[in-house]
Amino acid sequence: MKRHTHLLAATACALTVALTAGACTASDNAVSGGGATGSAGPDGPAIDGGTLKVGLDRPFTKLDPADGTLTSMPMMILANALYDPLMVNGDNGVVKPYLAQAFTSDADATGWTLKLREGVTFSDGKPLDAQAVVDHVKRLAKPESTCTCAADAATIATLEANGPATVDFTLKAPNAAFPSLFTRSLGYVSQAPTGAAPAVGSGPYTVESVQPGVSVTVARNPAYWGAKGHADKIVYKVLPDSDSRYQSLRSGDADLIWTETPAQLKQAGGAGLRTATGPGSTSTVLLNTKAAPFDDPRVRRALQYAVDREAVEKVVYLGQGQVSNGPIGSASPYRAAGASGYPAHDPAKARALLADAGHSDLSFEYLVDNRPESQQRATTLQQMFAEAGVKMTIKPVDTASLNTAMFQRKFQVLDFVTSMFGDTDTALNSLFTADSPYNFTGYGSPEASRAIGAGRAEPDAAKRGTSYGKAADAVVRDAPMLFLTENPAGFLATAEVGGLPDVSRRTVISVSPATLWVTK
Repeated sequence: MKRHTHLLAATACALTVALTAGACTASDNAVSGGGATGSAGPDGPAIDGGTLKVGLDRPFTKLDPADGTLTSMPMMILANALYDPLMVNGDNGVVKPYLAQAFTSDADATGWTLKLREGVTFSDGKPLDAQAVVDHVKRLAKPESTCTCAADAATIATLEANGPATVDFTLKAPNAAFPSLFTRSLGYVSQAPTGAAPAVGSGPYTVESVQPGVSVTVARNPAYWGAKGHADKIVYKVLPDSDSRYQSLRSGDADLIWTETPAQLKQAGGAGLRTATGPGSTSTVLLNTKAAPFDDPRVRRALQYAVDREAVEKVVYLGQGQVSNGPIGSASPYRAAGASGYPAHDPAKARALLADAGHSDLSFEYLVDNRPESQQRATTLQQMFAEAGVKMTIKPVDTASLNTAMFQRKFQVLDFVTSMFGDTDTALNSLFTADSPYNFTGYGSPEASRAIGAGRAEPDAAKRGTSYGKAADAVVRDAPMLFLTENPAGFLATAEVGGLPDVSRRTVISVSPATLWVTK
């Protein structure tokens, strides 16, 4: 699902309603934690040459931005090698231009104009111009592309190239956060892949060889328009088992890996490993509000009271994260508006609500994947629910089956860990409006939908936050989703890796491999 580091300096380019880059260029701290070739940073002067070995946490079928796997957070270190985005995620949920020089709206946020950086070319030498952007968005919007971004593209009524560097968009409804849709799939401007050219983008690396689902080797792009990557080559290997991936790092078979495993993050310092992590994921519980007994808000609220979120954080995440208080995350720019009280742990209140709803003997099936932390979270919740008189049966399934059950809403209660809350604007509209394809719980609240719609239509960030706060209050009160914890996620690296960025304030962990180097 849906959250890069080619980031413009926050001090040089403050976020405005227009989201304009002004005088900023790609060299203005274009990638967090790394500078141009040869520049000195916290790790000393960058070192060019050599091969960087990266362990990926999941297989891929193709190197196309239309494939949601490639644009998931753990895989964006591969996507960022091949493609440059129009917009990028910065600290605390701020979105900034990158290939875009400016992204401006009319007064009601329905008409938007994208100004492109000029002189950029694809890896095959063709210009990445306004028409290329239009062709890319239209390609990904087609049903046959199977891109999850099609729902975002469907919000666009018309788009057209107006000269070589200008794209004009007209939206079907106002959306003041429209540029945030271009940080991933829609923003990774590409040409359609072919057998001979599995990835045609404008990134700092190009594909040398690929075995789908197994490995891919990329080589430095000599014609890259920006600062060149440090490593000559990068070898990505798919290592889906978290323990095996960690051991590959310890043994030197990998230089860098993605991890969300609490024990690995806790052990990293003592093992001489380097970290680049941030609050990249939120653990939650989805309740199917379209089927009994969870069509009754009293039952859903009872489960809220039954959960001790502080205990979940300590047991599952070993004290490295923090509790989640609702759909507006702690690092969101709208946090002040949405920091209302979440129900405190109170098993007695849970029992009383269940009795009032006629479900004193509540029982249900809990779908969860097979990862160790997922299993531990499920077991912890099972014990808490039992304290409130609720019987929870844990049903482990593989990730593909879990996703199928979620999208088809074939579940009672489902374990859901996501990076979606890193982008408040998109998360609220995607997860909690009635007509969204990502409304997995079936939640439908006119109050929440009105507030979300008002927020999306409001160019003023403070006023938008007020509307989102009202929506968050409704979501917490109606409890279609239980919020548990905000969790650290990101990269572990050996001591020989330089240029690791500071992503501690990133709700979307996206690292460009071009900024990294190896000293061995």
